[in-house]
Amino acid sequence: MILNRKMLFLLLGFCILFNSFNGLTMQIKAAATAKLPPNFIFYVPGLKDPKDVKADVEANGFIASDTFNSHFSFINDKTGKKVLKLNTLDGQNDVLTIPLDGTETKLTLIFKAKGAVAPENRAPYGIFWARWQRGEYQSVLRHNSSNQIKGSSGLSRLNPQNIVSDWHDYRLVFDLAADGKAMTATAFIDGEQRHQTANFEKKNGSGNFLQFGENDGSTNGLGRYPYLLLIKDEDVSGKSLKELSQIVGFDLEAAPELIDDADPVSKKPAKKPAGINMTAADASSKDPNYIDPAYIQDGVIDLVKLPYSKNAAQKVTANPKVSSRLLKKAAAIVDPSGADGTYRTIKEAIDAVQPGALIYIRPGTYQEKLRITKPNLSLIGESPANTIIYGYEADYGGIGGNILVEVDLPQSGYFTAENITFYNKGAEWNRTWGNVERRSVALATKNVHGGYLKNCIFLGQQDTMYLRSGRQYFENCYIEGEVDFICGGATVLFDNCHIHSLYYKDGGYITAAAPSDTNGAGFNNGYVFRNCLLTVDPRMNAKNIYLGRGAWNGGSNGAPNPAKVVFINSQLHGQINAKGWTDWDSVSTAAKQFFREYKNTGEGAIPSETETRRFLTEAEYKSTYSSTQKILGFKPKLPY
Repeated sequence: MILNRKMLFLLLGFCILFNSFNGLTMQIKAAATAKLPPNFIFYVPGLKDPKDVKADVEANGFIASDTFNSHFSFINDKTGKKVLKLNTLDGQNDVLTIPLDGTETKLTLIFKAKGAVAPENRAPYGIFWARWQRGEYQSVLRHNSSNQIKGSSGLSRLNPQNIVSDWHDYRLVFDLAADGKAMTATAFIDGEQRHQTANFEKKNGSGNFLQFGENDGSTNGLGRYPYLLLIKDEDVSGKSLKELSQIVGFDLEAAPELIDDADPVSKKPAKKPAGINMTAADASSKDPNYIDPAYIQDGVIDLVKLPYSKNAAQKVTANPKVSSRLLKKAAAIVDPSGADGTYRTIKEAIDAVQPGALIYIRPGTYQEKLRITKPNLSLIGESPANTIIYGYEADYGGIGGNILVEVDLPQSGYFTAENITFYNKGAEWNRTWGNVERRSVALATKNVHGGYLKNCIFLGQQDTMYLRSGRQYFENCYIEGEVDFICGGATVLFDNCHIHSLYYKDGGYITAAAPSDTNGAGFNNGYVFRNCLLTVDPRMNAKNIYLGRGAWNGGSNGAPNPAKVVFINSQLHGQINAKGWTDWDSVSTAAKQFFREYKNTGEGAIPSETETRRFLTEAEYKSTYSSTQKILGFKPKLPY
């Protein structure tokens, strides 16, 4: 074949281009293993051992757990390079640890990452968790299933929601203050600062290292990482990824095209459990002898040993007297059998009656998700031990879809409930099939004025009570949960109630009060706990339970006013943190809220004011908090 001059030039150009590309590829491969600046730690997955991820990271001088290979793996991109994949969808946390010598004053962790969202609710999986441990002190940055970046305290919400579904460039920067203790942690995504916290923590243990992976108890992790670059004691904020690529000899800008790496599919069973006790099939268990750990015998709750917490409800009466007069006033009666003109479900009865009606509920376990919009209804049970509304509502990555019973009145009205247990088992069920969603609201109220709830039990985990707006009175009730389990912006008086903090490894917050919102009725006095008993799971021994944090500005329409929470003449357990209260984030701090205490007792009470725990003054007590009428603006009265 004879080549003309034009074809020769084209062929020559192609050869030059091919050789240049091939040379660049060889250069990057070689440089990735070449000598780096001494303050650079650069990890490219699979270079040391392409078959065993644990051996590979250990060959790079990192520390891996015994379970590392069950949570970290290699996947391939189209060029044959390895990409590190994190998957803790089994609910077990895992990290890789990079040893440090303890002299570092600045760390910058740079990585490219792509995550995924949960198929059940489109909530993101956590895409990173990083902790700098320096001696006794530590600072943390983490991404969670609410699409937030959180530090040791405080949070920043990310938008758009799909940020984890695409490749993005992350820089996590930790700076040590001059005192050698305080740390500032800053997260950048694609060059934009998305979160910063100046807080740090002093916890049990010590050491000098950086950990990366997923270690947030409320979030499952999933992420893919083509590299990890840790730079010590150098400000590289002015260096682009292109410039850093030249230093490490690796293209830090290119996003891998992954092969054979589909996003997770749902493990959620097709149906929710049909009964109050989960079966082996409900719990996705292969154990033929499986028994629900919160098993309820014969439809009756043992008030001395509640089903999930195993705690005793000390303020609730197990066998209250129900008067014949009340039964005569009932506009509808609910009975699981549907016999003698009764309704089988509470919803059927609510739909049938007029506003202001009284509904009597006979003993039974009622699996219902209720939304009540009729004003002035009263739901009266025989006993909280045997009249139980339950469900498995913990389906979404937000609070709104996780509600068991919601009272949302379009116009002001009252709502009454007595002798009923509200039990949201959603978080319990989620845990059995690998979902970590814990928000499980037992009762939510909005625009309820003159609410009266007596001798009731409320069982959930996070956000057990979502009391958004209005004015309500709770008497002789039991409430349990772990994080923010009494939240929202209503004015509420909890009178002689039992408040129990469940076990949660990261501690807990009793309240997450929003700025008080009484829909213009006044009496914006927030949450008031009077003559209450606070108890805690005996496994909690790190004194990391807080009376509250705030303000939760998204929890009401009461902004920009401060959140208000007051504990009066209450018995506080010994695991209350010495600070008492903590921040919601770096803007909505505890110091800006009206958080007060007055004549409390117990190991968690304080004899005198501290910098973070303040008392009500006598003038404040007498003017606003010395009577029910002053707190709520009405005198609670049962409508029968």
